[in-house]
Amino acid sequence: MSAPRPPSLIRRCALGIWLCGIALMGVVEFRRYALAGGELSMTPVAWMWLAGSTVTGVVGIALLVRELRRHRR
Repeated sequence: MSAPRPPSLIRRCALGIWLCGIALMGVVEFRRYALAGGELSMTPVAWMWLAGSTVTGVVGIALLVRELRRHRR
């Protein structure tokens, strides 16, 4: 019997990629709320979208960097 193949890079990075995608959708929602009246108006809801998207994006990028560093070794 042959040994099982290690998971592919895309499979190991899936959670980080998913979180970055969610963060991107949050940035779109932030833009929608911030520019709702045709000009920039930072409502509390827009700030919440921006904060949530930033945190989610940072976590996603951290997971991607960690996995890519682990793979390089």
